[in-house]
Amino acid sequence: MVIEKAPKPAAKRTRRGPYTRQQILDASLRLFSERGFARTTVRDIARQAGITDAAIYYHFDSKRELLEALVEERGFLTSLENLAQVEPHLPISEMLLWMAAGAVNIMDENRDFLRLIIMEGLGGDDAALEQYSRLLDLWENALITVLRRYEEKGALHKGAAEDLARHVIYTILMAFQDSLLGRHGFSAPSPEQRQTALRVFLGPSLQRMLALSTVAV
Repeated sequence: MVIEKAPKPAAKRTRRGPYTRQQILDASLRLFSERGFARTTVRDIARQAGITDAAIYYHFDSKRELLEALVEERGFLTSLENLAQVEPHLPISEMLLWMAAGAVNIMDENRDFLRLIIMEGLGGDDAALEQYSRLLDLWENALITVLRRYEEKGALHKGAAEDLARHVIYTILMAFQDSLLGRHGFSAPSPEQRQTALRVFLGPSLQRMLALSTVAV
């Protein structure tokens, strides 16, 4: 008699695969946005994702690491790496408008996540403050790197890059925070209208800052 081998059971989706990791990130973002970072537990995230606590700890060592992964997933780091590579081919005013437009778009597309970082940071949460500082430092360093290339080209006063970068970033950031609160006409019904309003607002402000830093031709 020939004994046939028992059929293998259908492969189950492993809790260690990329699908589960994305489940965890999606559930984390949803709960962090609804409840806040400090008030969300790993168990809450596991329940929301339909998995065990152990599955979360396979992918992430802590809630803090989850927040860091969310920052990376939203595309901020790639955008800042790309900014740091910009060469001074465009006039500086066009470069700043291009950079501001890109910043407005990615910030507005991630407004719920950035609201979380800002509000939790203002509340004194260490993990949120760490990510806020990380993003601002990377943004500032990237823009300074680009502006120094304009200094070397003679389009900016020597030593102007650092102050100009900080002023530009703070102006964009404050305009974005006003948009979160619906001030100054930034409460447009669609993301496209809201982003356009922000870009229109920022244009003259950037031009005035440049007038103090650029070398007359």
